[in-house]
Amino acid sequence: MAVLEICLALLGIGLLIYKWSTSTFKTFEERGLPFEKPYPFVGNMAGSALQKASFQKQLSEFYDRTRQHKIVGLFNLRTPMIQLNDPDMIKKVCVKDFDYFPNHQLFITTKERLINDMLSVMRDQRWKHMRNTLTPVFTAAKMRNMFTLMNDSFAECLQHLDTASGAASGKSFEVDMKVLCNKLSNDVIATTAFGLKVNSFDNPNNEFYEIGQSLVFSRGFQFLKFMFASLVPKIFTMFKLTIFEANKVDYFVRLVVEAIKYREQHNIHRPDMIQLLMESKKESQDNWSDDEIVAQCFIFFFAAFENNSNLVCTTAYELLHNPDIQERLYEEVKETHEALKGESLNYDAVQKMEYMDMIISESLRKWTLAAATDRHCSKDYTLTDEDGNKVFDFKVGDRINIPISGLHMDDKYFPDPKKFDPERFSEERKGDLVPYTYLPFGVGPRNCIGNRYALMQVKGMLYNLLLKYKIEASPRTEKDLWGSARGFNFTPRSGFWMQFVPRK
Repeated sequence: MAVLEICLALLGIGLLIYKWSTSTFKTFEERGLPFEKPYPFVGNMAGSALQKASFQKQLSEFYDRTRQHKIVGLFNLRTPMIQLNDPDMIKKVCVKDFDYFPNHQLFITTKERLINDMLSVMRDQRWKHMRNTLTPVFTAAKMRNMFTLMNDSFAECLQHLDTASGAASGKSFEVDMKVLCNKLSNDVIATTAFGLKVNSFDNPNNEFYEIGQSLVFSRGFQFLKFMFASLVPKIFTMFKLTIFEANKVDYFVRLVVEAIKYREQHNIHRPDMIQLLMESKKESQDNWSDDEIVAQCFIFFFAAFENNSNLVCTTAYELLHNPDIQERLYEEVKETHEALKGESLNYDAVQKMEYMDMIISESLRKWTLAAATDRHCSKDYTLTDEDGNKVFDFKVGDRINIPISGLHMDDKYFPDPKKFDPERFSEERKGDLVPYTYLPFGVGPRNCIGNRYALMQVKGMLYNLLLKYKIEASPRTEKDLWGSARGFNFTPRSGFWMQFVPRK
């Protein structure tokens, strides 16, 4: 009898959990919006949630199946999201009528230290004040000064490669580009955002790198915790679980706060993010807390660490598959090097490399870093088309999805989208781009504030790399990057292996 009661109880609990997992699935039917049938717990995102496909691939394929609709219902796990497939609709929601959609949605609800103080998480007036204060931090003039710090990290990376197996004797050698770029990205963030000098090539087990790696939630245990927090936030909070370990967060707070105090006491100036934030705090009328300042440095781990590393990797991957494109880029790199007449690479020289810019732009299109961006409806809004006809009524609390990877792979906007073609972004052809179909750094007032920072790091690294090495395929180079990537980025499970051939 007891066994039967236990079985019935378990069956009842299982039924309740199933009902909960599908409780939001009538949303679009009730509101007359087309949608695809979702699966319990994972919605329309089974492939990426179960680590069987990248989020970019899954969202791109969903967009491809539904692009005939200007707007369509999407279930991101249990969360109903209204996806905008039409560039004119994207413009209206994200730019023209931004006041109705001023915030990102909160994927996780937590009171953890720093998370709610990050610019990307801030909302309404608090976000607006911080964005206005930070905008001058990312101007070309400020980036120009910061580039000198990046140069030191590039030099250490190249020095490490020069001593690699075979390089000294002029022989080619194999490199896992992801491991290399993660170390570089770590060192660049350490020096530009935290005022800390580390060399992860000479000392791969340094504390900053070890702790920083544990914060990246695009893979491993951190990814599972993030998924759990997104799926069952109340249970996550009830059991007092956290996305990040408190002692690791405290480490970064200590770094920044102590650096600020030391600089103020000794009148030290260094062209990094801490310095720029110290200056911004003085000029701002808002009385920033220490945590608010540290949070803006902290965000580099989520916005810059993985993304900048991935962009170098995917671009190098395309260069090894397109030797003619690589050769033309090398010629531009060589010309730039000669024009510098022995001086170090600088921000202005980077900006003048037109073909480099075309290549990075096309890499950002084909291998977009952010599969999507989102908005949260803050007041009821009626979306109309260009003729004034009603398309859809949005309600307060609606979550909006903008499928960046889908748009980037749409042959209507980018013919032969799987072809790597930098000429799409040439002076002659970039005017043909349909507005709001190319969104590598988001769209509207809530676009990525640090795009200059990201671009100069990636271009600087590729310049230094191509000057010394030709990039070729190795026996372990992934043949199908699109199919093999998992989770939130394009990193193959087997590694980003490629061959470096020293130039004569």
